[in-house]
Amino acid sequence: MALVLENEDAMFTGDNVLGHGTAVFEDLLNRMKGAFKGRAYPGHGPVIDDGPSKIVEYIKHRQMREDQVVQILKTAREVGSDEASGSDPHEWTSMEIVKLIYKDVPENLHLPANGGITQILLKLQEEDKVVENLKTDRWSLKNRAAL
Repeated sequence: MALVLENEDAMFTGDNVLGHGTAVFEDLLNRMKGAFKGRAYPGHGPVIDDGPSKIVEYIKHRQMREDQVVQILKTAREVGSDEASGSDPHEWTSMEIVKLIYKDVPENLHLPANGGITQILLKLQEEDKVVENLKTDRWSLKNRAAL
């Protein structure tokens, strides 16, 4: 949820746009960016003078992460000896994706990052671009050649 303060052309962005970190819902960000032209008042932290620009920055960051997820899903992972020989190397768990994208981030932050990656995978699934193997909790591109 976000609230517009019309007399100031500002927005109370809550936890959606904090000025740092990433936002939760991409579709909400797209709706928010055109709803005002002024400041953003986040739920925490300092006021953001140019709220729409910060929202665009968040959207670009989310697109970059989505692109990274797709790139990983296009590649084959190394199948370990402890895995079943029939394991598809083009199927990835969300945490395997996290460990590649966030390899330079402390491991204690991987679990929260997994929430964002899972959200991206669900968005891609809704767009009919990825599928989840419910037996293995692994994700793959629906059509590797098309993406």
